[in-house]
Amino acid sequence: MAICLFCNSPIEFIDNLYENRIYIKREDKLPFSFGGNKVRFAESFIEDMRKQGKNAIIAYGSKSSNLCRVMAQICFDNKIPCAVVFSEAEEHTTNNSKIVSALGVREYCCQKTQVAQTVQKAMDDFIHEGLNPYYIYGDTSGSGNELTPVSSYTPVYDEICGYENSENTKFDYIFLATGTAATYSGLLCGAVKNGDNRNIVGISIARPAERCTEIVKENLKLYFGCTQKAEPVVTDEYLWGGYSLTTPEELQEINYIFDKYQIPLDPTYTGKAFYGMKEYLKKHNIQDKNILFIHTGGYPLFCDYKNIHL
Repeated sequence: MAICLFCNSPIEFIDNLYENRIYIKREDKLPFSFGGNKVRFAESFIEDMRKQGKNAIIAYGSKSSNLCRVMAQICFDNKIPCAVVFSEAEEHTTNNSKIVSALGVREYCCQKTQVAQTVQKAMDDFIHEGLNPYYIYGDTSGSGNELTPVSSYTPVYDEICGYENSENTKFDYIFLATGTAATYSGLLCGAVKNGDNRNIVGISIARPAERCTEIVKENLKLYFGCTQKAEPVVTDEYLWGGYSLTTPEELQEINYIFDKYQIPLDPTYTGKAFYGMKEYLKKHNIQDKNILFIHTGGYPLFCDYKNIHL
């Protein structure tokens, strides 16, 4: 690789809240393509593609997808042919989708009911050109590659432990946005490997908590090869109707955090998760604890919200 993507992102103390000490792990400061947790995913996908002897990438997501942006950038930098399947109408654009287009990626747009067929079309086009394509989610149904992004996040748990050892502290709770649950699964795998019974709380931004919990348990079983006793903790109390839907209270929180601490949160992922964390702490009367929030990134989405064109 031309760059080292697996940098140890900083952990910063920001303030006290409900007598708790709030820290943030700034994955948004990873030094590649505006940062974020998807940077770690992307390098793992590229490594897995090469191990399988393949030489072209197909990614999938919405036009606001952070992962599609990072995959497009890493493929551009490494001269890897790349296609992105967007499950939204062509006229809808975001900063992320504009970055993807600017990098010369092949774009396929479809309805969500046609994703499998469209991924197959992208595969067939690459194969017709003599290339051997790799779909980041496995087969055309989106199964078979669950462990690649999960495994990219187990080292992050070690980074957190390293910070605790160097600062002679311990985080009582870890909070993060949970969508596909790969990031959450990777952190929980790290905790299990270290024998830690850690409070890791996922704030679901897309799915019912029950489904998120099922996915995490499935990922744990795949990672360790057997069923684990670890019990995921995911709340869907702050979904507000589903993915990318928001409330005035969340937007107010995003504005407040940026104005006071210059930390950009976005309405889809980190803003919803940060607001959910605050409400969770209040609801469960959690006090006098060290709290770590993982900022999983999304600067282009913050700019969409602020109407800033990158």
